[in-house]
Amino acid sequence: MLRVYSYRMSYNITLQCGCLVYVACDPKTGLSHTRILEAKGPWCRARRHEIGFRLFLWEILPDPAYTPRPVFVSDGSRMAPV
Repeated sequence: MLRVYSYRMSYNITLQCGCLVYVACDPKTGLSHTRILEAKGPWCRARRHEIGFRLFLWEILPDPAYTPRPVFVSDGSRMAPV
């Protein structure tokens, strides 16, 4: 009997520091089992972020103290007069 799995096997995520992490997933369950740092961000200051280093889940979770600020970009074509 042939079984078809629709789970993604791997993907990349970018951390807040700019580092790129490769996440490998189990093809049968879809659960991630390995996270490897692929590239260090240009402004990353974390000493622990070395290329090829294995990261734990709690190390890649967002910082709760971080508050994102939206950046609004406009080409000026839809701007209302002030």
